[in-house]
Amino acid sequence: MTERQIAAALRGTVLDGHAVEEGLGGTFLVDDVDPTDLVTSWQAARRTGRHPVFTLPGDLDHEPEPAELASLDQSARTTDPWSVYRRADYQQEVERYVAAFLGPGMVDRAVEQLPRPTTDAALQRWVYDTVLADPSPAARVAPGFAYLIGTKRWHTWPEVQLVLLPTTSSWLAPAWVNYFGAARPDGQAAWAAALWQWDQHWGAGLVAAWGTMLQLLTTRRPAPGDQAWQLAGQLLAVGGSLECEQWQLAIALTQDDAWFLHDRP
Repeated sequence: MTERQIAAALRGTVLDGHAVEEGLGGTFLVDDVDPTDLVTSWQAARRTGRHPVFTLPGDLDHEPEPAELASLDQSARTTDPWSVYRRADYQQEVERYVAAFLGPGMVDRAVEQLPRPTTDAALQRWVYDTVLADPSPAARVAPGFAYLIGTKRWHTWPEVQLVLLPTTSSWLAPAWVNYFGAARPDGQAAWAAALWQWDQHWGAGLVAAWGTMLQLLTTRRPAPGDQAWQLAGQLLAVGGSLECEQWQLAIALTQDDAWFLHDRP
């Protein structure tokens, strides 16, 4: 595919007339994209038959060989990413936690229903199930967590770079772009495997990789309950700097199709 063919595929879209040039590793770069409307440009760029991903200018610095891509694809399909991205569990104080999030009136029920001592994971799952089952706390807390996902949460830069990868597979993006959360043993394979699983289950595609931040769009949302709970735990494991509770994120994930992940030093 040539620059002219890329430009022809973009004709009639918001990217019509934007300069296209060759980048590293078989990529093409589209210039002068509006950084305040990534979704429209990303959707238009998919018409090229390549997976588009936004980066900061100059962030593309690797040229993967075909053997490297084949190996990463195999790893993405076979690696258990959750053996690499694992979250620590610890004991939690029931009374204070429940009073803070659900109100003092829910403390007695929590003390009665939860084993002692209680881990943070068990307590958060109890809170989540309680919120789903009881309209009173659900009505009070659920609307406040919509900000945890959605494009309003996405970071906006003054200038961005639109990269057209020489693949349709979103999970192979780690061969070209970087994410701080993957800077660990087996991190690249685990990140690719997480992207592969999210693609298979939720139709999730990587829209942007900003070094310490990732932005994704999905075509399916998890159902409330086990699906949303499990997915929230996965996103918190890969996005280690997300400052929220797992049950809060699980509630939010059923309300929007845009994800935001963050992992910083």
